[in-house]
Amino acid sequence: MEQLPIIEHIVGKLADLQKTGVVGTKTIDYVSLQWFECDRNILRKQSHAGREVAFRLLKEGQRLSHDDVVFIGEDCVLVVEILPSQVIVLSPKTLPEMARACYEIGNKHSPLFLDGNEVLLPYDKPMFEWLEAAGFYPHVEQRRLSYALRANSAPGHGVGHSHGHGEHSHGYVDHVHTHTAHSHASHQDVKNENFHSHDGGRTWHAHD
Repeated sequence: MEQLPIIEHIVGKLADLQKTGVVGTKTIDYVSLQWFECDRNILRKQSHAGREVAFRLLKEGQRLSHDDVVFIGEDCVLVVEILPSQVIVLSPKTLPEMARACYEIGNKHSPLFLDGNEVLLPYDKPMFEWLEAAGFYPHVEQRRLSYALRANSAPGHGVGHSHGHGEHSHGYVDHVHTHTAHSHASHQDVKNENFHSHDGGRTWHAHD
């Protein structure tokens, strides 16, 4: 069995590479991931065929998604499979309704995903009940959470700096919220009792 190198980049989409003939008659092997594993830079998994797969995706902006080809060898092609999971599905009918849904859900720090014109998020009973009460008409399905909805973030997030503004994002729609001037700090600063995190330690800041 062909040994795999450490996976450090994404080659492309399976369908696109099949059209170019790069895949050819090579055996397609899949490595299955849960949706929450897709943002991890360092990850070890085993493929369906039993190959040991080591991911080291250190380049900024790399995020694994369904049908990503991550290795093409002499005999095999390794493809990412995102496993379906229980999700809440919203189908906003207008752009303002879409914006409101993303903003309100973002304030609750839930990750958001897009699938066509639908908004998806991991199932959570309190969130589902809140969405019903807020008039969003959610329903539950088994779906793949693959395309995370992200927002633009200013260069330098993750290192110490300070600024004041209103509604903003820290790189994910799940971290959109509104407050007054505050400071963002690097991890070495978190020992200061004024610093705290809203997202399990991914970002830290202090309110003035």
